[in-house]
Amino acid sequence: MNEPIIRTLRKSDYPALIDVVRRMWYSEYDEKTGLLAAETDWENCLARATCAFTAELDGEPVALILGRVDAVDHRRPLNTHRINSLRGLLRLVCAKDGLKAAGDILGILNIDEHLRKQATQTGHDYSAEVVLFVLDPAARGHGLGRRMFDTLMTAFREAGVSKYFLFTDTTCDVGFYVHLGLAQVSEHTLPTNGDGEQATSFYLYEGLVPEN
Repeated sequence: MNEPIIRTLRKSDYPALIDVVRRMWYSEYDEKTGLLAAETDWENCLARATCAFTAELDGEPVALILGRVDAVDHRRPLNTHRINSLRGLLRLVCAKDGLKAAGDILGILNIDEHLRKQATQTGHDYSAEVVLFVLDPAARGHGLGRRMFDTLMTAFREAGVSKYFLFTDTTCDVGFYVHLGLAQVSEHTLPTNGDGEQATSFYLYEGLVPEN
């Protein structure tokens, strides 16, 4: 495996990274619906992000990390990416199994809002967020995830951020965040339908930006 190059995100990276999101979180849908759901989710994340880094391997983007620093975001809440996300939801309505995909996206956003309110009610406040962190499974096992996270931490530190948060769930490698020293602040578990399905839990974790 060659050494990946970490750089800022380019618009030309979007298609490849949207497909990574599709394969990671929307593989249960056919490719067309999965791509549309992934693109909708992608645009919603970009609507919140103020910094974005990707890892390029052999000319292809294989990882992405998005961060948000409140103090440097001067866009309107209904920015271009937010509008694109809303349009994506409308397009999903007409796609095969699109209503379920749209419901999944909106449901997770509602859970995230609930977790943030829980954190606020217990005295936790943040000025920065790790909005999205995705790594192609083929690029794992070589320390790239840690390098990507460290790159965002440098951007946070340069922006004067000392504490940040992120949302995650049991479909992700939660142990990675625990290993980095993040602490769970709030949790929400979805009920199962009783047929042996494993419950999915959603979390808000917080972390401190390293001094160097």
